[in-house]
Amino acid sequence: MLIDRPTPENILFSINKCNAENTNDFFILCGEDTGLDYAILIELLNKHGIRYCGGIFPGVIHGSKSFSDKVLLLPVQFDSEPVLVQGLDNGDIRIPSLNYLNPVGSLFILVDGLSSWISKFLYCLYDEIGSEYQVFGSGTGYGNFDRSNCVFTKEGFFKDAAVVVFLKNQIAQSIRHGWKIIAGPYLATKTNANLLEQINWEPAYKIYKEIIEKEENIELSEDNYYEYAKHYPFGVHRSDGENLIRDPVALEKNHAIRFGAEVPSNSVLYLMKSEINDMLMAGHKACKEAISKCKQPSFLFVVDCISRTWILDKQFETELENIASNAAAKNIPVFGVLSMGEISSANGALLDYHHKTLVISIIEQNEQ
Repeated sequence: MLIDRPTPENILFSINKCNAENTNDFFILCGEDTGLDYAILIELLNKHGIRYCGGIFPGVIHGSKSFSDKVLLLPVQFDSEPVLVQGLDNGDIRIPSLNYLNPVGSLFILVDGLSSWISKFLYCLYDEIGSEYQVFGSGTGYGNFDRSNCVFTKEGFFKDAAVVVFLKNQIAQSIRHGWKIIAGPYLATKTNANLLEQINWEPAYKIYKEIIEKEENIELSEDNYYEYAKHYPFGVHRSDGENLIRDPVALEKNHAIRFGAEVPSNSVLYLMKSEINDMLMAGHKACKEAISKCKQPSFLFVVDCISRTWILDKQFETELENIASNAAAKNIPVFGVLSMGEISSANGALLDYHHKTLVISIIEQNEQ
């Protein structure tokens, strides 16, 4: 359900209307320009005993359109209370014991997409839950990289935190990005969380700058850095599928590069680039593959990286239209978010955090 002019009161009204027929729990996914007072929203929902979790995004997706000023309200069936995990700013991450849960459904995660220790959080979570669950989720946050609160539960409104909730709903999913190797391999010889300090024992920016300037025939500087860097992410080598994309979002002192998530020390890196048609085809393939796996679809949930909108520009509409048309052929509604990073265990992969990638998850009807 898309809420056009969201206020705490009409969000509660929409929840009650939805629950008039069946009792549900809710994802409350908010565009960054809604103007909502989240403290009031949390207080109101808690007062009425609603089970929910939510986040702020550059935009939400409804059908083939995206909106920054609307709220997406999605009814699902929680199999647990949402669990808040903090410490993503300093790496002091403690996952509560979750062994009592029965792995028949799926796991949904919202995480502050600009935290420094997202991958560590996911590794810690994987150690706790193992490979039994199908996992999907998104990085939350603001398209201008503002470091403000961006995830919420009944406990409050947070940054540098994650929310984990088990669902009774099963999912079918697929993931693609369409990026191709243009240079490498390189070795990440010095890293610190999401800071890449050295490549092949040389300053990371020195290596990166030389390649970009050769490719684009320009002089790369702090002023034009991300204008070009957004087209040239690094891929962390994966032998069993597409490389894991890491987005080089900013320059730091001593010629280091800051990424949107951790770069593992001593990992093998490739420089990546993509053509528009490859990116669009990747989304098309991911959608068709996920749909081919589903049995009783309730809705399609797409997590589409905000940086894909910047690269595809006007053709981003084509990406959403491709997804919507594939889903319409099977009468599956389409909802989703423009993300600050993508979470998935699709294609038999380990649970991980992605950038510049598209994750398609089909949420199945709950039969329990």
